[in-house]
Amino acid sequence: MSTFTTTTTQAAPRVEAFINGSGVIVSARGPGNLHLLSYASNSGLPDVYGSISAKPNVTGNDDVTRFMISDSYTYTEYAFYWDGNDEAVCGIGLDLVRSPVGTSWKQATIINFGGTQFGSGDVTSFVNKTTSVQKDNEITAFVIPDHLL
Repeated sequence: MSTFTTTTTQAAPRVEAFINGSGVIVSARGPGNLHLLSYASNSGLPDVYGSISAKPNVTGNDDVTRFMISDSYTYTEYAFYWDGNDEAVCGIGLDLVRSPVGTSWKQATIINFGGTQFGSGDVTSFVNKTTSVQKDNEITAFVIPDHLL
């Protein structure tokens, strides 16, 4: 008669967005723009939104651009989407879990500071507020050159 020993392994803790340097990574295929909304300021600043274009000449990859969405300690919520014709996925830091990226402000991908999972929702009311500030090419999203991967 054989005896089996079972062991229980604990799942690795999920990575928290923007904690200990774990930014949100977006990988997007083809030309397009990554749009980002930073909102719900903990110090009363206006919501900020804008976009940054894919830069295949910077990444050396004609097909895929990787972006890092960084945090600002002033904002507690982030929403983003990809307007290209091809796919885009996102993850948190080195976490292996990837999620599809939204395609408009009505179907944006959402994550909060310290969050471990992405959600989706309509954030047009934040973008359309008269106090929101548009800052294309001045948002906290950056293209990651391939030589840094």
